[in-house]
Amino acid sequence: MTATIIQTDGNAIVMDLSMGAKLCGQAISGLGVAGLATLINRAMSVAGTNFAFGRWAEPRGFYSNKDFSINGSDEMRTIHLGLDIFCASGTPVYSPLEATVVEIGNNQRELDYGPVVILEHDVGSNNFYTLYGHLSLDTFNKVTLGQVIHAGEQISSVGEPPMNGNWPPHLHFQVINDLLGLGVNFPGVASKSEQKYWLDLSPSPAGFFPEIAAELLVYK
Repeated sequence: MTATIIQTDGNAIVMDLSMGAKLCGQAISGLGVAGLATLINRAMSVAGTNFAFGRWAEPRGFYSNKDFSINGSDEMRTIHLGLDIFCASGTPVYSPLEATVVEIGNNQRELDYGPVVILEHDVGSNNFYTLYGHLSLDTFNKVTLGQVIHAGEQISSVGEPPMNGNWPPHLHFQVINDLLGLGVNFPGVASKSEQKYWLDLSPSPAGFFPEIAAELLVYK
């Protein structure tokens, strides 16, 4: 059994943020940070909740700046490799398992991770990693490289724009089988042509959020 990563209110919703989707009747592709945040907050308000999930493996249309392009082609990285949990900035973030802090960074480019932490979990012969992106700056007061983290221990809190990569407040949570030496630059989105490779490296994290049926957290 794992500890809670973010304590939701029991009424969390799962949003469709895929290409061409609408939220509260309005298209989301092409929206800026403020517009997207407004729609997400409206959707949560209508549902009577303070928490909303964005799905794993979902193709999205709002990764639009040059940092999401594939070198030498017009193809963009659009396939989401983790889960998003939208909630208020300052919401505590906890480690689900015993872990060691192996990466800490502050990726300050527009629409990057902002403050980000990667934990390594020792589960015998199948070690794996969990990545936490769009955190608050208090991350750097809570954890240090090499620190041993206990299951259920707070590692940070949800950040706010612009320090969190300039996104609406949320946690990007991603499971990673092999960091490939990329550290905090491990991608959170992949191109459609390479999605199988990257989704195999970053399998669905749905099992860490048992309050939501796993199939609802996976794009189909």
